[in-house]
Amino acid sequence: MNNMIKIVAAIMSLSMFTVPAFAGQAEIDWVDPDKYTDIRPGNESRSKMQKRVFKELGKHFSELAAKLPEGQTLKISVTNIDLAGDVRYMVGPNNDTIRIVEDLYFPKMKFDYQLINSDKSIISTAKADIKDMSFNTGVRSSMSSEAFQYEKNMIDDWFYKAFPETKEK
Repeated sequence: MNNMIKIVAAIMSLSMFTVPAFAGQAEIDWVDPDKYTDIRPGNESRSKMQKRVFKELGKHFSELAAKLPEGQTLKISVTNIDLAGDVRYMVGPNNDTIRIVEDLYFPKMKFDYQLINSDKSIISTAKADIKDMSFNTGVRSSMSSEAFQYEKNMIDDWFYKAFPETKEK
């Protein structure tokens, strides 16, 4: 009985230190970002805003790609972004700018993508021209204060349509 307890304890301690299998990954290329329709800042410099958009959306694509089978790579070439809302210039002593989010200014994004297998063979390739005209309605629009949530929701919708086998049950 003592040996059985030792064996079970050894198996349990080993399982605590095992690393889960690495899943799919994303590679994102931001093509000619100065030509994007709208990644203008409301209250920060254009370069800071651009870095923040790329960081947040890149991280989100990577989180989604992790749901793909192990060894697969999702290569994305983003060719245009139009963030939810519109930047308005305020007349006043500081000439501030703010981003106004209204139904009329829905998020849009264009990109090309390839899904590549671990042996570097191309599984699929396509263009995506996504938009979410109802971004500002329903429960999902008010559930989070996370940065670029409207754009992330739109990307989620595209991802689960393009790769339905990854949809969480």
